[in-house]
Amino acid sequence: MIAAAPRTALIAFFLACALSIIWPSSSQAKTTQIDDSGTQALEPSVSMRWKTTTPTRTGAGNLMAGTSTLRVRLNVMPWLHRSGKIYLNLPAQQPGPITISWLTQGRLQPGLLRSGNRVLVYAGPIATPFMEDTLTLQFSVDGTLVRRTFPVSFHFEMDED
Repeated sequence: MIAAAPRTALIAFFLACALSIIWPSSSQAKTTQIDDSGTQALEPSVSMRWKTTTPTRTGAGNLMAGTSTLRVRLNVMPWLHRSGKIYLNLPAQQPGPITISWLTQGRLQPGLLRSGNRVLVYAGPIATPFMEDTLTLQFSVDGTLVRRTFPVSFHFEMDED
């Protein structure tokens, strides 16, 4: 009986090794925040307006929207001559759930993003030290949550392939 315990442990060890070979663990890409200090908002503050002029009984009547233009300049020099995926990250923040949609004029992809998430805006080779584009952003937020002006913070992240 004493000899059976070490043998069982040895079999379990070899079984675990075999399974780790058959089902290799998926390695996660390294995520790094990109230096976007060269990015400029052409309108420093966004004027929010009600989406509908008349109130409705649904929550859709509570939405406020505003538009801004952003000149994006990302320093991607650390990833020069490599491939990667660039994401726009919008952390959860006050006053509550925020939605941003945008159109682009160049290298980045247009999209839609809700606070607390991130979305892919570029995937491929990094051929230049800076990636530049102009984004037309539309913000929307529940107007019942807005009591005063509030900053919106977001950033770009790189997942290396």
